[in-house]
Amino acid sequence: NLLQHPLGLAGALLIGSLLLASCSHQPVKKVEVPAITASGLVAELEQQLVKDPNNPELRYKLGYAYTAQAEKSKSAADRKQAIREFRKVLKLVPGNENTLTALYNIYYDDVVKGDNKALERAQTRFSQLSPQARADVNPPSLAYFLQRYIAQKDAREKNPNELFDALLSATREQPASDKAYVQLAKMYRTQGYYPLAIATLKQAEGNQVKSRDLYQTLAETYEDRAEASGCAYEKSDSLYSAASYYQKAIPFATDKAESHYQLAQMFIDNNHYQLALNEIAIVLELAPTAENYAWAAQSYSMLGREQQALALLDKAKQQGLAPSDTAYHEIHMNAGNWMQAAVTFTDYLQAQTEISIYDSIKADIISDQTEWDFTAVKRTKKIAVRNEWEGAVYAYWTDKINRQQFEKTASNRCERTEYYFYSGYRDYRAGKTQAAKQQFTAVLQQKTYRFIERPLASHFLERD
Repeated sequence: NLLQHPLGLAGALLIGSLLLASCSHQPVKKVEVPAITASGLVAELEQQLVKDPNNPELRYKLGYAYTAQAEKSKSAADRKQAIREFRKVLKLVPGNENTLTALYNIYYDDVVKGDNKALERAQTRFSQLSPQARADVNPPSLAYFLQRYIAQKDAREKNPNELFDALLSATREQPASDKAYVQLAKMYRTQGYYPLAIATLKQAEGNQVKSRDLYQTLAETYEDRAEASGCAYEKSDSLYSAASYYQKAIPFATDKAESHYQLAQMFIDNNHYQLALNEIAIVLELAPTAENYAWAAQSYSMLGREQQALALLDKAKQQGLAPSDTAYHEIHMNAGNWMQAAVTFTDYLQAQTEISIYDSIKADIISDQTEWDFTAVKRTKKIAVRNEWEGAVYAYWTDKINRQQFEKTASNRCERTEYYFYSGYRDYRAGKTQAAKQQFTAVLQQKTYRFIERPLASHFLERD
């Protein structure tokens, strides 16, 4: 988390558990510190230094004691005294890594809090650290990025270029760390600069940076780029890249169900069903929640595996699945269990504060198949139209536009999937069996694998 202090300074300053390194270049040793207040420890160390003023270990401990006291009291005087003590240590033991790091942490914190003069001091101390020590802290420009980000947020101002520049500097200061690259890529992604986001992350990958955050962000960026096109299935190369990077991210945290969930979705979108089912099994093993069982049930349902889908739906219900989850009725719809779909869809409608245009259409389809009347329930619900395409779908369904107008509105595979299904269903309802079959077949040819219209089209094709 970029908003955390580079070394978790507040936690490190719990004096009772502080591990103090020898200020010489000897191996680190544990120094027992009395469990007393920071002010009491300062006084005790000051007394010891009267007898032994050139003891670097005592001064190092005193510097941390003053730092802890400053953290608690917010005292600028205590903070300055901590810096003086650490500087005295460096005079006694020049180049001591732990002391340089302690000073750097103070300056880093000052930069985050708005002291721009501290930036140069932080940069100087950062350059004096060994490569290994630099790898254990955040670079100084990242502190400046945090400062400017917070300031812009507080002032409700936007100057992304200032933030971009700070993060670019941070990548140069620390090219082998993922933090600045990931944050910079996320900012580019927010602005819609997907090629820049990917290039930034690829640069880190080229610098031999390997981490879950890097690969996860790359995967999510490819997935977002595909979705930003208006229909992710139009960008199959991006979906394929997303899947490959989710696969790279997983070994860094094999117990995170979220990554397996995302990978399963990408496998489905790439038509790798058996791989998707393997990932679904892992998700259920790691996180056997009602929502995950319901998602797994819907995934099996879309593949036409009715028995497995119903078994998983039962497990979801046992885990407390809410009636408002679409799995309750869509699995029965996909299987052609229309009376069961009518019962569960009624519960679903009653649980909604507002319904989508697709909910309204599903009510009509289920009503056609069962003569179940949803009019009373629908009348109490506001119908939400989220975008222009949904407006066109609903306009066609309610006879506000004709088929030719509807067809002209469909501009990609996702929209054509819905155009073919809903126009095909109108043909089916009118008894135009051959025309309906052509439309339902066209639905399957779009290869939009996670659209509910696919299993429904398959159902009506097999039915007749």
